[in-house]
Amino acid sequence: GAALVLSVSGGKDSDAMTHHLLQMRAAEGWLGAVYLVHADMGRAEWHNTTAYVHDLARRTSVPLHIVRWTHGDLIDRIWARYHADPSRPCWPSAAVRYCTSDLKRGPISRWIRATFPTGDVVCAMGLRAEESPARSKKAVVSIREDCTAPTRHRLTLNWLPIHDWQVSDVWHCIEAHGDICHPAYRLGNERLSCACCVLGSVNDLLNGAIHNPETYRELCRIEAVTGYSFRKGFWLSDLQPDLLPPETRAAVHQHRRKE
Repeated sequence: GAALVLSVSGGKDSDAMTHHLLQMRAAEGWLGAVYLVHADMGRAEWHNTTAYVHDLARRTSVPLHIVRWTHGDLIDRIWARYHADPSRPCWPSAAVRYCTSDLKRGPISRWIRATFPTGDVVCAMGLRAEESPARSKKAVVSIREDCTAPTRHRLTLNWLPIHDWQVSDVWHCIEAHGDICHPAYRLGNERLSCACCVLGSVNDLLNGAIHNPETYRELCRIEAVTGYSFRKGFWLSDLQPDLLPPETRAAVHQHRRKE
């Protein structure tokens, strides 16, 4: 009877999770309402992600809710962090994942609290243990503290239903449900997140830059203005310099000379 909130990014794992849980829901007669929720990162996203998640909602016949950070998008958040304290690196990182906390988890939690004043809610996410050591240690079920309010009789759980799946399981599930995935995978991406994610592989960063050049140029402009490289010892501007205006390349070159 709990409401089921499926957190979808447009990536293969949340797609597979969605298909898997909707199939289970139909087979087992789960009674609670079901929703898709997508945290929109704005200009940092692949240019076709929003259209893709809308299409996923159409194909699955599940209502979709798009949520956003209240002060702009991820690029705005990076600039805000720099202007708040220019003495510290402004980029998200594995250690400082404010991109996830501020622009994904926070807006989704705000939507859950507003949509479900009371009752039981299960927020399902497509995180898999195989992806990283940190994800392998995550609990499959946990209380979503910022959405749980005993005085309001609202319990919210995080659930990782495909935590033990291998990547082959993910693709088999997608193939069994129409073999439709985000276009970035057909273009060569290994994983899908932002167009140029600080945790992404070089392959995915190159692909993101080539197919999302405006986003790439804006991220490189942040390097040029702030003097902070995209990752420690890794300048995003070096990947596809031909896509950048001369002033960006020149500014980054000056910063690199100071290293």
